[in-house]
Amino acid sequence: MAKGYGLFFKSVRQLVRFVYPSYKAQISGEIAGPAVYVSHHRNLFGPFVILLWYPEFIRTWILHVFLDRKSCSRQYADYTFTKRFGFPRALANPAAFFLSFMITKLLKSGRGIPVFRSSRKIIRTFQESVEALKNGESIAIYPDIDYTDNAAGVKGMYEGFLYLEKYFYKETGRHVQFVPLYASKTKRLLVTGTPVFFREGEDFRTEKEVVYEKLHKALNRLAAQYGE
Repeated sequence: MAKGYGLFFKSVRQLVRFVYPSYKAQISGEIAGPAVYVSHHRNLFGPFVILLWYPEFIRTWILHVFLDRKSCSRQYADYTFTKRFGFPRALANPAAFFLSFMITKLLKSGRGIPVFRSSRKIIRTFQESVEALKNGESIAIYPDIDYTDNAAGVKGMYEGFLYLEKYFYKETGRHVQFVPLYASKTKRLLVTGTPVFFREGEDFRTEKEVVYEKLHKALNRLAAQYGE
């Protein structure tokens, strides 16, 4: 597959850029080569703004249901529209049906990487991610436990994404470059922190906790410096 976003994604992004405020990017000069950007979901704000305005091609980890039309429709009808927004079923079902066509086409064109939670298929997520990194493609991950939290600061994060280090190192003998990435609403700025790496020769389980803490603290430092 060719590197870069698909035509449909690029066309929609260009249209949205006409009406949505522009964001500048402040990228650390320490980032060399493909990276795994770790950011704050912030109730969709993070993925939306980063995909819209980050100047480089990034493949985003996306819950697998949104990359399959029928699963996407069920997700919107059974949860998003009904449980989150309180829509009646009579409205939720047709809205979910029609919206699912647009969403799945857009996210596939955006080269999203499907994430299979609580499933053995998560191995496919790591395998596709490793191939992307080997091909020089960067990845964006939003590991918030409470992805609906609108606060600038980052609270709890899932740690599972850090196992990407294990898969990548096994295949390449190189460490993943994890980079904190923060989207500031008030500054209209996308800003990266210093890359974080697993240290050579350290026990993975112990080092995983160290890298988690570094990334978590870095994101909150960026939030304090550039946040609301």
